[in-house]
Amino acid sequence: MKQRQKETISTWLYEEYRRLWIEKGQEPHKYNNREIVAAVMERIEAAGIWLPEQEVTKYFYRRKTHYRNRIEKELQPKPEMQDKDSQTQKEQGAGSQ
Repeated sequence: MKQRQKETISTWLYEEYRRLWIEKGQEPHKYNNREIVAAVMERIEAAGIWLPEQEVTKYFYRRKTHYRNRIEKELQPKPEMQDKDSQTQKEQGAGSQ
C-alpha cells in the first residue's frame, strides 16, 4: 500500500468508525467491524484502488485502538468549559451567602 493510499484509507476507516459510534451513542461492538470494513471497501473500489479486503481488515484492527482513543478524546467536554462553569457556580454560591 502506498503511503498516500494508506492515509486516505485510514481516514475513511476512522470516519466510518466514528459515524457508527455517534449513531449508536457508544463504541461500536466488535460485530460491527465487518460493516465498517465493507463500507470502506466500497469507497476503495469506487476510487479505483485495488486492495484485498484482508489487508484493509488487518490494518483496521491495528489502528482501532488509536481511533477509539481519538474519538473518546473528541467526545470529552472541553476542560475550559468545565472550569468556567465551576468558577461561575462558585461565584454565584459565594454571592448568595
